[in-house]
Amino acid sequence: MTLEFNQRVGASEEVFQNLKKLRSSKTLAVVTGQQPGFFGGPAFTVYKALTAVRLAQILNEEGYSAVPVFWLASDDSDFQEVRSTSFFDAGGELFAASYPGPQKNSSRMVGTIPLDAVEECFSHLQEQGLKGEFQKEVLQILQDTYPPTKNFREALGSWLSHLFRPYGLVLFDALLPQYKQGLESLFSVAIEQRQDIVRALQKRAEVLKEKGFEAQVRVQDSESLIFWTEGEERYKLEYGAEQYQKKTGTPLQLNGQQLLEEFGKQAGRLAPNVLLRPIVQDHLFPTVAYVGGAAEVAYYAQICAIGPFWNKEMAVFPRVGITLVDRKAQRLLRKYGLKVTDVLQCTPQEISRRIVEGKDPEKILGKLESVQEELRTALKSLGNDIVKIDPTVAEMLGGAEKKILYQIEKIQKRFIANHRNQQENFGQHLDYLYSHLYPKGKLQERVISFNQFMSEEGPDLVERLMDVINPFCPSHQVIYL
Repeated sequence: MTLEFNQRVGASEEVFQNLKKLRSSKTLAVVTGQQPGFFGGPAFTVYKALTAVRLAQILNEEGYSAVPVFWLASDDSDFQEVRSTSFFDAGGELFAASYPGPQKNSSRMVGTIPLDAVEECFSHLQEQGLKGEFQKEVLQILQDTYPPTKNFREALGSWLSHLFRPYGLVLFDALLPQYKQGLESLFSVAIEQRQDIVRALQKRAEVLKEKGFEAQVRVQDSESLIFWTEGEERYKLEYGAEQYQKKTGTPLQLNGQQLLEEFGKQAGRLAPNVLLRPIVQDHLFPTVAYVGGAAEVAYYAQICAIGPFWNKEMAVFPRVGITLVDRKAQRLLRKYGLKVTDVLQCTPQEISRRIVEGKDPEKILGKLESVQEELRTALKSLGNDIVKIDPTVAEMLGGAEKKILYQIEKIQKRFIANHRNQQENFGQHLDYLYSHLYPKGKLQERVISFNQFMSEEGPDLVERLMDVINPFCPSHQVIYL
C-alpha cells in the first residue's frame, strides 16, 4: 500500500530502501505528518519533515536502524485551512495563492480534491511576479508536482518527494483503505471500551486544567473517536442511546456490534479522529517518536491518557521552529540596532517609540510621560478630597481625567508618527521587517510558503537547512541566510 503511493508520486530509490528496512523488527520509525496544504502549505510543513529526517539520521549514526515517515492526513476535511499559502511579489508585498473552491467547509476529504483548476493559480503567481532570483526554477517545480491531473494528496506527495529526494522520506497516505484491514482489533477496543476511554480523556482534561493548561480537544460524553466515510465524504460519528449516529448526510444508526460488522465488510468505512490517529500510527509503524507542532504536542498530553487501552506508550517530539532572515532584513536589523526577537516580541509602535527615544535629545516622550504621571497623582488626590464633599463633582472630575490623559496619549502617538515619517525610509524598512519576519502578527513559518524561500535562496535550501538545524534545541531557531 505504501509502496504503491510512493511509486505514484515519484519517490527516490532511498525511499524504497527505507520501505524494505521497515519490514525488519529492528527498525524504528520517526513519524510526522500534516494535512495536504496547497503548494505545500506554510513552511512549517517542511520543518516537520526536516525534523523527522534529521532525527532518523542521528539515530542511524548512533547505530540504530531508523526511517523517517510522513503521514499525509488526506482524510481531513478542513479545506479552508489548506486552500491558501502566501508569497511575496516582486515589490515585496505579501499575497495569497488560493485554490478556488467553496468558502465553507464540507464533509469532503481534502486529499480527494482534484487540481483541475490549478492553471488559474499558476497564472496568478506569474502575474504577481513571484519575488526571487530562482523564481523560474521554483515555478517549474510547482508545475511539475502540482499538475491538473493530480489531486491534493498526490501533489503534496510529489512535492515532498522532490524536496527530500536524497533523504528517503517515506510517505503514507491516510486515504489508502488497505491499511485499515489489519485494524479490526484496534477499532474493537475503541468501540467496546468507548465509555472508559471517554472518561479517561475527560479526567485528563481536568488534570490539565488544574495545572493551568487547557485541553486541545473538548471531549463530550457522546465522543466516539471515529469517523464514517462514504466515497470522498467523511462524517463524524456521535454516540447516544447505545447507537452510533452521523447527523449529516444520509442518516445512519448502528450499535457497536453492527459498526464492527460494517468494518469487517469494508474496512475503509471507519477512520480515526485526531485523538485516535496517533494510536493507529503507532500500530502501523514502529514509532520511536511523533514529530509535532505546538498544538500536536498539546494533543499528546491528552492522548497519553488513553494509550494504555491499546498497550501503547506515546512519545512526541517537538518539531524545530524556524525563522529565516534574508540578507536585506539582516542589514535593516543592523542599521536600527534591532534583533529578530525585538520584531517577534514588540509591536511596530513599540519599535518606533524606541527608535524615536534614541534620537530625541530633549527626551520629549519622557517629559510627556512625566506630565501624565503627575496629572494622575494630582487628580487622584484632588478626587479623594472632593468625593467627601460632593461625589457628583468627583465623578465629573474622573471623566475629565480620562479625557485629559487620552489627549496627551494622542499627542504622544502623533509625535511618534510624525517623527517616524520624517526619518528617511524608516517606515518602509520597519514594514519590510514585520512582513518578512512576523507577517500578519504570526510566526513566519505559519504564513509564508517554503517555495517563497526557495525562490529567493535556491532549490537546495532543504539541504542547507539540514546542515544547520538542531532538532534538540528547545528554542525557536533563527537562521541567517
